[in-house]
Amino acid sequence: MEIDLANVISACGTVVAAYLAYNQYTKNKITDLKVEYFKKEEERKSYKRSENTAKVFGELWRILYELKADRVYIVQPHPLGHVAFLSIQFEVKRKGVSGMLDSIQTLPMSEVANFSKVLAENLFLFYTDIDNEVKDKVAKSLLSVNGCKAVAIKRLNSSADWVGNIFCEFTDRQYPDEETIHHVLHEAAINIQYILPEVRERKI
Repeated sequence: MEIDLANVISACGTVVAAYLAYNQYTKNKITDLKVEYFKKEEERKSYKRSENTAKVFGELWRILYELKADRVYIVQPHPLGHVAFLSIQFEVKRKGVSGMLDSIQTLPMSEVANFSKVLAENLFLFYTDIDNEVKDKVAKSLLSVNGCKAVAIKRLNSSADWVGNIFCEFTDRQYPDEETIHHVLHEAAINIQYILPEVRERKI
């Protein structure tokens, strides 16, 4: 029985071509599914981030209202895992009060080393005399120049990690007692610290 080698080779080539085409089709489908999953996951994360952002701003407005403060904001260390800078991306304030957001953007922690250490190590701080109680010169200048007369600061933690601090500022000598301020900030910290979005670089 004679075997037509050309036909065998042709048949094998057809099978191999069909297999390769099927294999490529399967890979393309898997890639399409991965891309679709990635898109949906990004949409979900974006929605969740927006939802969390709204909740954070809601808590800051509540602090401003309940404590009759003049300015409330969150200072966040970043990037997470290798913190080197401080930035503000959440801030609320009374009408006519200057903001701190533009003053604290990607501020090297090395320029406020002492104050950064204080922020990282203390659960709650309450300064009623900025000039005499705040030892870091840069931090003192930033607070004073923007009209701060008293500030309460509550550390935020995610698990055991320091993720930021709520600053509640008063531009006059009228403010609630320390216990009341501590209670309101502690309650807000519990609601914020596990949903606080990471700092994103601002687009100029």
